[in-house]
Amino acid sequence: MSETTFAKSFLATLDSRPIKLRADHVFDPEQVGLRVPYTLPRLQAPHPEMPKKVKQSQAPGSSKSINVRVKSARNPALEFIIPNAPISTTTVQDLRDAVRGRVTDAQGNPVALDKIKVLYHRKPVSGTGKTVAEILVDEPEMLAGGKEVEFGVMIIGGAKTIDVAESQPGEETRDVSPPKAAVGPSGPELLETEAFWDDLQGYLQQRLKDEQEALRLRILFKNACKASQ
Repeated sequence: MSETTFAKSFLATLDSRPIKLRADHVFDPEQVGLRVPYTLPRLQAPHPEMPKKVKQSQAPGSSKSINVRVKSARNPALEFIIPNAPISTTTVQDLRDAVRGRVTDAQGNPVALDKIKVLYHRKPVSGTGKTVAEILVDEPEMLAGGKEVEFGVMIIGGAKTIDVAESQPGEETRDVSPPKAAVGPSGPELLETEAFWDDLQGYLQQRLKDEQEALRLRILFKNACKASQ
């Protein structure tokens, strides 16, 4: 075999083998064409998205109830309770209607609704469709339900209460009429009874938290009363 034939055979053998480059070999792809196609690595199949939980929009305290005390200190003196009133559905209009059913004007006619003002913390509540939950939005402890909230009432022009023979369903009415005088001895006659001095001693003992001092003051007061008669 001649040298030329051997050289051709050797080069042909080298061409059939893959070219191995060092790990740190760098070449300019603009000057040297790629011998093999460049392909991106296969991406993994994406995981299916978990179904999102749909949050139900619910107003604060919508499923709670609260005892609503409606109170007018004067002109007229009125006080009643609406027990277990739903916080999310009880509105200012409902409170005004409850008041309107218990009062009349000077001529005995129903009071106009625009003259009935609902107050909270001594400030008028604007609007008629506002719910109790919206009024108590800054008081989370009240929105928890099971408590009692007090609303004031002011009637422009004044009014007078009417006698309600039967309480309206779901409402309790408190009698605000002046207390009747106690039946029994009164005035100087009451000072002659031991029950009066027993009550006085019990009161002193409760306030002073000293049984001996309460007994001493009882005797002192009783002797002073006898000496002044």
